[in-house]
Amino acid sequence: MGRLRRFAEGEFLLVVLLAAFATVFVLAFPPTLLIADSWLTLVAGREVVEHGLPSYDELTVLGFGREWTNQQWGAHVLAYATHGLGGHALLALVTAAFVVSAFAIAAVGARRLGAGPRAVFLVFFPVILAAPWAWAVRAQMFALPLFTGLVWLLASEARSPSRRVYLAFPILVVWGNLHGSAALAALLTMLLGAIELVASRGRSGLRSVALVVLAPLAVLATPYGPADTARYYHLLLVDPPFSKELVTEWQTSDPGTDTVFFYLLAVLALAAVLVGRRRLVLFDVAALVLTFVGAVTAIRGIPWFALTCMVLLPVALGRSLEGGVPRAPRRADGLLALGAVGALVVAVGVALLRDESWYTKKWPDGAVAAVEEAAAGSDARVLANIRDANWMLWRLPELRGRLAYDVRLEILDGATFERIVRFEGRQDPDWKSLADGYEVVVLETEDDGGSHVPEFLAEPGASAVYADERVTVIRRPGS
Repeated sequence: MGRLRRFAEGEFLLVVLLAAFATVFVLAFPPTLLIADSWLTLVAGREVVEHGLPSYDELTVLGFGREWTNQQWGAHVLAYATHGLGGHALLALVTAAFVVSAFAIAAVGARRLGAGPRAVFLVFFPVILAAPWAWAVRAQMFALPLFTGLVWLLASEARSPSRRVYLAFPILVVWGNLHGSAALAALLTMLLGAIELVASRGRSGLRSVALVVLAPLAVLATPYGPADTARYYHLLLVDPPFSKELVTEWQTSDPGTDTVFFYLLAVLALAAVLVGRRRLVLFDVAALVLTFVGAVTAIRGIPWFALTCMVLLPVALGRSLEGGVPRAPRRADGLLALGAVGALVVAVGVALLRDESWYTKKWPDGAVAAVEEAAAGSDARVLANIRDANWMLWRLPELRGRLAYDVRLEILDGATFERIVRFEGRQDPDWKSLADGYEVVVLETEDDGGSHVPEFLAEPGASAVYADERVTVIRRPGS
């Protein structure tokens, strides 16, 4: 208790900051945490538990029989098991725990590397705002604390080499079974090894060679085997069957309203590096540059740049914001920190007592019931837009093999992907042909490209069996 009190008094600013972040996360964010990828995560977890690791798609009509290497199987099973134990409440709490722990590890790492608490505080909010969509329920969330932990480890080893660097390999093995961002983790590990080899002119020995050679091999250690896993990374990163400009997360991070905080963080990073360059080592700067290039290349890379900044930018600022005279810990500081933690405990209790409907209020039960009724007692096929497809499949497992397509666009061939793009965007006169043979259609009531609903309701015999401001379910004549 004495150690806990001293820690609370000495680090009260960071304790209050992280506890407040976690409290707000738990009380306000959960309804926004469920996105299309969330439902895929749950569906894929159920698929692994009930049918084993998939090698081919059996979930959708257009993807049926195509190769599916579910590299994220570990994260999917973890999310599915969490939901099974405590529903959406526990799933939201686990999401909060992984996100907050990533920031906590980054804060502790920055402090151990020489940052002051005010420097961590300064960087905290720009990092959160740079990629707010990244803190949702999806496979990626399980990798967040691994990422900040790895950056801390590698930055520490760049300053003072030790055997602890070999912890990177089990981290990469675990990560390689959770999320595809393990490829970036391997690159960062290889980066440290390459810097050591160049700086020492090859005299750094087996340590550096191991970092360069074994890191990419570690992420290939999955149940699918190295060959299939390598093909997955090649498909995902090098030769996807779709144009990356047609998938939002793969698009370049052009300046705009969605990326304004990312570029503000980049400006802060540049200023911090220039001011505190003597506090940084070559690896720090190289890691920031590598993750920044990745973030500019694809929007999905922004969270990794932001978290790299969370670890390293406070180090560049050091203790320059702390003032000349160190602030002595006070009893009031410790009480404030413990009060913040107490508030978090209460928030967790409130989250666990909330009804499931609060967590899923953006996903109307009426639409699910309408699809269930419209497709009941037959082999009726269902076409749902990308946002809602996996939600329907999660709620209605009987749609397995009867759903047109879902968010796993990477498993489709190029021609099929182009047809889906034309359908979703209502491009060319033949866009609606994708829906031929589907008796039930689930559409967004309104979308940026104009609603599909009027064209389908104009069909003879078609009727809307459910409609609200978000989603419309249409039953069509059999075909």
